[in-house]
Amino acid sequence: MRSKSQPSMMCMTVILSLGLSACSGSDDPSDAPADAAQADPAEASSEEQTLAVAAATLSDGPDVCFDAITEHLGAETKVSEITSFFSTGPGIDGTETKPQGQMTICTVEYQSPDDPRKLVSTRLDIESGEFTPPQPIEITVMGNAAQFDLEDYLIPLSQIDASGLTSVMEAQKSRLGDVYSSYAWSGVRLSAPDAFSDTHTLRLDVEGRLTSNDIKESGYASVSTDGKTITADHLTP
Repeated sequence: MRSKSQPSMMCMTVILSLGLSACSGSDDPSDAPADAAQADPAEASSEEQTLAVAAATLSDGPDVCFDAITEHLGAETKVSEITSFFSTGPGIDGTETKPQGQMTICTVEYQSPDDPRKLVSTRLDIESGEFTPPQPIEITVMGNAAQFDLEDYLIPLSQIDASGLTSVMEAQKSRLGDVYSSYAWSGVRLSAPDAFSDTHTLRLDVEGRLTSNDIKESGYASVSTDGKTITADHLTP
C-alpha cells in the first residue's frame, strides 16, 4: 500500500482511437434485415435486453449501471472508477429535456485484460444499449511514479454493492425535503482512493432547488462500498 504521508496520486487521460468500419452500398435483397416474423428468437431476446438497458432509470435501482457493467465485464473484473449520471428533469434544471431519473451516462475504468499494469475504459451507449470498445487510458502520477502500483486503485466488481444505496437514499428523504423544495439524485459513482481516502468509496450526488430562495444547489455523500455507511456527508449546504 502507498504511504499516507506521501501518497501517489493517479491522473488519467483517455486515449481515443479511431475505428474503421466498412460501409456497404449493395442493393442485393439478401443484405436486407430479416423480417421480424423470421427473426431468431435469441436475437429478439437480445434486442429486448438491449432496449431495457438503454431505457434504464434510477427507479431500476442505484446499481443499474453497475449491474450492466458486471454483466458486460464479469464480476471478478477489477475496476478503478465507475460513473453513472441521471437526469434531474426539467423541474430542477430548466434546460433538461429528459425525464427525471433517466440514466444519461454509464462509464467504467478497469484493469486491461491484456496488460494488468494498465487501465482501459468503456461506456454504455445509451441509445443502443451496447458498450463501446475499450479505450486505453494514459496514467500519469503526481509523486514518485516508480512507486506507483495500480493494484492500490483497483477493486473487484464483486466487492461492490451499490444496491445497498437504496436504504441510504430513503433515509435522507425527510432531511433533504426540509432543505430542498424539490430534489433529485443525479449521480451514483465509484471513486478511487485519493488524498482523502485510502479505500474506494461509493458516491451519491444530489441536485435540488433550495426552499429558502429557489437557487439550484448540489451536494454529495461518500458511502462505503457495501452501500451501508456514509463516510462523508455533504448533501446539504
